[in-house]
Amino acid sequence: MMNNGEAIFYIRNNKGYSQRYVAADTMTQGAYSKFEKLNTEIRYSAIGDILSKLEVTHDEFIYIKQGYEHDLRQQMLNNLFSLTYNDKDVLQKLLNDAEKYLKKNEDILIEDLCLVCQSLILLNETKNIALARVPINKVWQRISERNLLFINDIYFVNSILYLFTIETALEIKKFVFRSIEKYKNFRNIERIKVNILINITLLLIKEDRFKEAISEVEHAIVLCKKFSDYKRIAICYIRKGICLNNLEVTKGDEWISKGKNILIAIEEMTILSALEDEINLNKII
Repeated sequence: MMNNGEAIFYIRNNKGYSQRYVAADTMTQGAYSKFEKLNTEIRYSAIGDILSKLEVTHDEFIYIKQGYEHDLRQQMLNNLFSLTYNDKDVLQKLLNDAEKYLKKNEDILIEDLCLVCQSLILLNETKNIALARVPINKVWQRISERNLLFINDIYFVNSILYLFTIETALEIKKFVFRSIEKYKNFRNIERIKVNILINITLLLIKEDRFKEAISEVEHAIVLCKKFSDYKRIAICYIRKGICLNNLEVTKGDEWISKGKNILIAIEEMTILSALEDEINLNKII
């Protein structure tokens, strides 16, 4: 891992920029040179100015500084937030890693991650939503007291949304979408709306509220197409087909076939298997 000065030198040198160019309007070239060579302390705002001159975001800078890797903390969060389905083995490994991390570090966010993993593992093992809700009560209590959700809050809420009752989940959706509006130009955050809508759709299907579920899934399909998110559009197509079949509308099976074919084409067989269970569970007898 490089220190700040070393990382800045590495980037500047590889881009072929002079110290004078990077330091201009921020600090003297002498002060800048000391920063690169000795990692002397400089103002936080000066780091921002330097990164701007180097055309590098703060996140990219941290990533480069750490040897083109996320640190363990960020990697654990990424692993949780990128889960497409409730994979017990992945969740157990993530929980073990997080518990080891907490033995050496005090970290509220990773404590929350542990509680979410525990909830999802319980749900996987017992299929008992009431029991699975117990560990996440603390997480939700902390998040729900805020007037605005921040990025990690939004991702945590998405991870646990389907553990709530449908009415609560619909209210949470409004809360999350208001917060996303604040971040609409930040890292394609609107992608998380797809996950929220997909989770809401599943909750509505479980309650046999198929008309409402179609409304949510149609919204999700529009966003999936916007982001060319084929994996999630396949999930949406299958759930749309389930809803249409239960409303006794024609073409439900066509949508299910479309979704299956996409998953087969992109070789997402584990997700396909999970959705096959969903289809069978919601067949009209």
